[in-house]
Amino acid sequence: MLFTEQLARERTRSNLKQAEELRCLRRLRTLRRAQRLEHRAERRMIEAWRRTAELREAVEFADY
Repeated sequence: MLFTEQLARERTRSNLKQAEELRCLRRLRTLRRAQRLEHRAERRMIEAWRRTAELREAVEFADY
């Protein structure tokens, strides 16, 4: 019976370790995804600023 208890404890420890590793991997994936989305949003914002500047310049030129 002692062997069975020891085996159960080792399996529990192993499962807990594996669960912690999976949590870390999920957090890392979530962080990477958030960074990709942030970079994409920044690129879109910069492009919108450029386009706004172009349109503003065109309107000002048309006024003269």
